[in-house]
Amino acid sequence: MIALLAIAGFVIYKTQFFYPEPEEVLTQDEFTETYEETGALDQVDGLDRVGLNGNSAEAQILEVMHQMTHQKIAANQKWGAVPMTTRNIEQLESIVSNSDKIRTPEVQKELLAIIAKWERGDFNEADNDHNYIWDLQDGTLGKARGLLSKEEELKFIEQWFLDEETKAMGD
Repeated sequence: MIALLAIAGFVIYKTQFFYPEPEEVLTQDEFTETYEETGALDQVDGLDRVGLNGNSAEAQILEVMHQMTHQKIAANQKWGAVPMTTRNIEQLESIVSNSDKIRTPEVQKELLAIIAKWERGDFNEADNDHNYIWDLQDGTLGKARGLLSKEEELKFIEQWFLDEETKAMGD
């Protein structure tokens, strides 16, 4: 009986909590060349498309940042996605920098530190970034378990951000 419980515990751990570190991830340069410079994401680029602006409440800012991380992270559940484009990151930085609606200066500073990493194309901690934001939102389901591989991220981008016409152009 104990052996069965141990095996069940191991299986749950492997499927729910453990996620192998990817051998190769999609770099921001590759993302930019493939999707931004070609205009493939023009239909979904810009935070105005999701209603985020300088007057947005903290909850809206956190939700957009949270959804931006979905492109980079592995989680059992994800609801919504906003592309991690250069334009979106720059707009987000401006909104967070100028917001007087963030709960504390410490949280605002941490959000800006996350955005600064993203501006540098550093997504090595996107899972931790996701979970920090998720914790601020009192998240209960969908904790990040690691980073997506390059192939997984490309599939995510195709599923969430590319319309059928753009997908056909890539074939």
